[in-house]
Amino acid sequence: MPSSSMNKNETNEQKQSLLKNDDKQNKTDTGANIILIGAPGSGKGTQSTRLVERYQICQISTGDLLRQATQDKTSLEGEKIRRVMETGGLVDDETVMSLIDKSINKPECRNGFLFDGFPRTIYQGEQLEQLLESRQKRLDAVLEYAIEDDHLKRRILGRLIHKSSGRTYHEEFNPPKQPMKDDITGEKLERRSDDTNETLSARLTTYHKQTKPLIDFYRQRNIHRSIDATQSVNDVSKQSIEIVDYLRKQTTYKPSTSAIRQTETDDTLTIKSKSIINQRDVDTSHLSNNFLFIYNAVISVLRDRGII
Repeated sequence: MPSSSMNKNETNEQKQSLLKNDDKQNKTDTGANIILIGAPGSGKGTQSTRLVERYQICQISTGDLLRQATQDKTSLEGEKIRRVMETGGLVDDETVMSLIDKSINKPECRNGFLFDGFPRTIYQGEQLEQLLESRQKRLDAVLEYAIEDDHLKRRILGRLIHKSSGRTYHEEFNPPKQPMKDDITGEKLERRSDDTNETLSARLTTYHKQTKPLIDFYRQRNIHRSIDATQSVNDVSKQSIEIVDYLRKQTTYKPSTSAIRQTETDDTLTIKSKSIINQRDVDTSHLSNNFLFIYNAVISVLRDRGII
């Protein structure tokens, strides 16, 4: 009997030890600061939920932050935001950054955060970078869920919904048993009011115009990675986690600010610039020094003038 009791105690101790090790593993395995980029319908919503759960981080939506701020009747900031939104205007970047600053300081964001749909411009990206630096934090990964426009249109324009139950179908990928009829009730299926070719084309044009410079901005920092969003949800999720796990362990860096001196004549523009250092995601082994000099100079001028 003593031997049996001793074995039970040893087993309990082993279990406790395993639990402690699991806790340690979980603590070191959580936490990340992530930005998701992707066109409407690329699957960001599904992936953001999985990433938030995986890393135990908060999800920050600037739209939600603005709506919450308007509900605060005692705040001057809330009143300012409410007036702007009621007139259909855009809230200025400084106000948005103020809301983000307060949000990432909340207990639920102590392990990190995930942005979906922010930043939208280079300026916002720079402001977020400065904010994180002031808090001795960093972005770990910027994940772009890439999908061709034609495939995206097939995915979105084929969506069908049964309004009363919320059941969803797809003409091509998940068709109902009978065309345009709910499998359970037989009632008519509908399309979402904004699922039109004209609306989607306009949204995609805006998305590409905004996103291209932003992708280049984060590619320079070597934290941008593109994922094929036409894969299965599980494959996209697995790849997303693998990338975040890898990037959050890497040393981060920021391209140096180029020192630019311009002299303009009647028909020439002479530019002297320092090369951007540590641009690890560009293979420069086969590029001439002249090309690199011109490339870095042009990029610096365009950024200085706010074009990119």
